[in-house]
Amino acid sequence: MNKKRKAGKERRRDRLTPLPEHIIHHILSFLDTRSAVQTSVLSRSWRSAWKYVPALHFNQYSFQHYSSFHLYVRKVLSLRHPLNLSTVKFVDDECRSDGRDDSLVIRVIQYALSHDAQHLVIYHGNDITSADIYRFSDLFGSISNCDLKVLVLDGFDLDSGFGSPHGFRMLTNLILEACMVAGQDLEPFSNFPCLQHLVLSDFQDERNCSMKIYGLELLSLKLHTVCFSSIDIDVPKLEFLSIWDDEVEMGYLSFSNLSLPSLQHADIRLHGDLDCIEETKEYMMPQLIYLFQGLHNAKSLKLYEDTTIPVLSKFCGYLEDEPSPFQRLESLILDSEAESVPYELINYFLKESSCASPNIQYISTPG
Repeated sequence: MNKKRKAGKERRRDRLTPLPEHIIHHILSFLDTRSAVQTSVLSRSWRSAWKYVPALHFNQYSFQHYSSFHLYVRKVLSLRHPLNLSTVKFVDDECRSDGRDDSLVIRVIQYALSHDAQHLVIYHGNDITSADIYRFSDLFGSISNCDLKVLVLDGFDLDSGFGSPHGFRMLTNLILEACMVAGQDLEPFSNFPCLQHLVLSDFQDERNCSMKIYGLELLSLKLHTVCFSSIDIDVPKLEFLSIWDDEVEMGYLSFSNLSLPSLQHADIRLHGDLDCIEETKEYMMPQLIYLFQGLHNAKSLKLYEDTTIPVLSKFCGYLEDEPSPFQRLESLILDSEAESVPYELINYFLKESSCASPNIQYISTPG
């Protein structure tokens, strides 16, 4: 009986112990760092494995008290083996500036940059007020020749330090959520020569100024609730554009220029109070026409039943008499039932298409 028990224990142990170290590190890289550390009890070979994992994921939601989170992050950074990192993600639920410890965020950022992290995420867990957002320069300091490829920031005031000409020269992916910028005639992304994918969500200027988006290598752009007096987009290689406006009747998403010669697909979500739109549609119509004219190179276009289609249906009488700019359109994708889309709307988008048989595709996205 004792021999059988011993053999059983050996078999159970062998399921973990023989794994190569690089496989163990790869497995742990998918876990929250706290969970990764807890795996040290699984076997002798896993005892220090977490120290060599190329990814750090700190999430304040995993801790009952902020002070415990604070101590844990600092302890992990002090004990981890000084190898280079691939990813650092820091989620802080303490959004009030008088309650959080900014020195902890600074420590995490400095650690990530000094260990050549390629992917950095600094994220607030809750909605924050303008008084509580992070100031970029306070946390990042003076950035020079940073090797980051992917940067995700939530809840930041992007002051002059963000656009430093010697900062994020290698950055290819940038996601900014609940961020603010300040200035006049802003060009916040002009010093990102390698930028290919840009997402701006709940992004605004506190002085209601204009913004220019220019990028020689930019391939995809998502604008979700972006508030500026006007937006100038001049992107020669852009292939994908997503526009999402939650209050279209307010005119927050106003374009002064749309130069998109390589555009392949446009994804449009326009949402608003239909009663207000009915009252202001004469004012909105020129902006809408200008938007469509800027998208004229698109080969495919996607509209949504829960947002865009009800809004555009208010303009059918106007669009019916307008020439359509979509001469290259090959596919109209409607996230809707067929009977929900007015014929006049479909006709507007396809009537000038040079495609002999443009495709109309009805799909239904799960709720």
